[in-house]
Amino acid sequence: MTLPEEQGTGTPAARQLLRRLLGDRAAEFTAEVVPGGAGRDWYEVDAGPGGVALRGSSGVAVASALRWYLRTACGTQITWDAPGPRLPDRLPRTGTTPRTTSPYPHRYHFNVCTFGYTTAFWEWARWERHIDWMALHGVTTPLAMTGLEAAWQRALLSTGLDDGTARSFLGGPAYLPWNWLASLDGWSGPLPQSWIDGHADLGRRILARERALGMRPVLQGFSGHVPQELIAERGARSTTLPWWDFEVGMLDPRDPLFEEFGTTLLTEQTRLFGTDHLYAADPFIETTPPVSDPADLAQVARAVHGVMTAVDDRATWVLQAWPFSYRSRYWTPERTGAFLDAIPDDGLLILDLWAEHRPVWQRTDGYRKKPWVWCMLHSLGGRPGLYGKLDEIATGAARAQSDARGGSLSGTGASMEAFGGDPVLYELLADVAWQGSVDDVRAWLETWTRARYGRATPGLLRAWDLLHDSVYASEGPGPPGSVIVGRPTLEGDLRHELPVHLADRPSPDVPQALAEAWVLLADEATQEDSAGPLGRDLCDVTAQVLTHVACERQWRAADAALARDADGFHRAARELLDTIEDLDTLLATRPEHRLDTWLADARGWAATPAEADLYETDARRLITLWGHTRSKLHDYSGRHWAGLVGTFYLPRWRGWYEHIARALETGSPYRAEEFEASLLAQEERWVADRSGPATPGAGTAGATLDVVRTLMPRYRVLREQWERRG
Repeated sequence: MTLPEEQGTGTPAARQLLRRLLGDRAAEFTAEVVPGGAGRDWYEVDAGPGGVALRGSSGVAVASALRWYLRTACGTQITWDAPGPRLPDRLPRTGTTPRTTSPYPHRYHFNVCTFGYTTAFWEWARWERHIDWMALHGVTTPLAMTGLEAAWQRALLSTGLDDGTARSFLGGPAYLPWNWLASLDGWSGPLPQSWIDGHADLGRRILARERALGMRPVLQGFSGHVPQELIAERGARSTTLPWWDFEVGMLDPRDPLFEEFGTTLLTEQTRLFGTDHLYAADPFIETTPPVSDPADLAQVARAVHGVMTAVDDRATWVLQAWPFSYRSRYWTPERTGAFLDAIPDDGLLILDLWAEHRPVWQRTDGYRKKPWVWCMLHSLGGRPGLYGKLDEIATGAARAQSDARGGSLSGTGASMEAFGGDPVLYELLADVAWQGSVDDVRAWLETWTRARYGRATPGLLRAWDLLHDSVYASEGPGPPGSVIVGRPTLEGDLRHELPVHLADRPSPDVPQALAEAWVLLADEATQEDSAGPLGRDLCDVTAQVLTHVACERQWRAADAALARDADGFHRAARELLDTIEDLDTLLATRPEHRLDTWLADARGWAATPAEADLYETDARRLITLWGHTRSKLHDYSGRHWAGLVGTFYLPRWRGWYEHIARALETGSPYRAEEFEASLLAQEERWVADRSGPATPGAGTAGATLDVVRTLMPRYRVLREQWERRG
């Protein structure tokens, strides 16, 4: 069964997209979807005196044709931080362009975690903008998790569990992705019925729009995770799998309840949301399987796939390859081979989730010739900082496909845990999705610069050359760790605790290329640029500079404290606090970097004050403590957001300063346990707070350029040093 699509599919859906994106100027464009059967996606543009004709094999292809024309002919583009293109008064004529055909049937988008770290509280208007963005960027295969809790509720109730138990198992809304990943359940619940009903409607609306544009969404499969109450009631064979601070019950695939509940769940899901025959399931995403024999792993794989095919004989299992890397010691070639070989080649699509940094296809014999997707993970938890691997993104998939082990490659994708930063990476990846590769990244960056800013001056081009050679040529797993987000401690060397995530080490040294790019962007920016993409990039580069400066000051303060040098400590620690305050002021100038937006979106879903408090608690906890008070996942999803920096991170560092200052004044030792207890209490108070973040309102925050020009003299010594180096 497939749900009826929304009014207007194919060509009508593409025309509606043009009207949403271009407003009145859409009258100068025509859109035509020319279905090509089972052939590869293509598009072409014909811009002449009568207007611009966009043709393609789907709504996604037509939208991609528009993106090509806007950037190539008009020198403008639509990104998530610049949704309105700058069109010239007269549209340029290109004639009929050669047809562009994608080498990849799958252009994937999303990560299960994205539905917590980024989209947890989105409403339809925000989803509509992003679906249009996905179409423009060639996405054919988006993961679709919104609203699936309704299918779970129905399936759980059908087993005889009461409604309270079912909704408690589902947990809080921001944590639903980790329920789907069989990592936790019951955390921060029970899930309100109004949320379930509202998101079932939203999920259907999202799917209808995606399908109308020609996408094939990936829904959820079943991997064996059920409530412990159900396991106990049925006396089912099961095991308990731990994940960080949590544990879940997993059915033994040999137990009849595995197939019974799994087929019930997928049947209910299909009734509510239809199907495009793609199902995501990850039985051991970050846990070690409770078996060691390759034959037992094959049995698990057959059981998971068997549930899908029992409900849908056209089912394809979409599997994240993350466990093969994350638990690489366990997943030996024999075990990996047995697991993959248990599924027919046409029944599995594998996502190489972190292919730009830690590819798995090379050491799994190309996934035993199963179809697979080269994915850019890019962001873990939404942690702050500029970061990327432009050159690897440009050619990585093409090189994999030309390798004897990678020949079954069937797509590219973005599998970020969170998004909203580094738009340059996603623009480049969209070109790779249609062209196969981008061989000259520097030439591509010139086009990017012109489209992003409306001009490509020598200063702007030089700035992007410098960014390309520094933050976007990283060899590490992520941006340098932020001392500001890091948790203060009075133990050991008094340096901050790194969050549990894969990030580069903090660095006290501002890279010269970053410093020069900062100066160039500030010199090139005008007041008119301040609220646009150039202002955004100037803000992000400035924030990166301040991150390095904060690290230098915290390390200097820690060293002085260890040496019992009171004057040196006070000087460095006060400078650290000043830098954190400067960062909060800077971030408040950008709508992308504000805590109040995140909290307002969360509360906006509530039907009662109690629900609003539940949603805000989820929103606050996920980006700070993550789990319980002493969670090992502390600050995993820390952000550089105005309001969060000023009301959460800054008070933590003030407390660190005050504890050390008192100890230096009294000559007493540093009391690490006392400080830790006060810090934990302070963090829990912040999660429970309902006073709202102390962030300037949208109308009172300063302009980005004005704030940057105010900040630069405060770091004049650094700037003069960088300029002398240049």
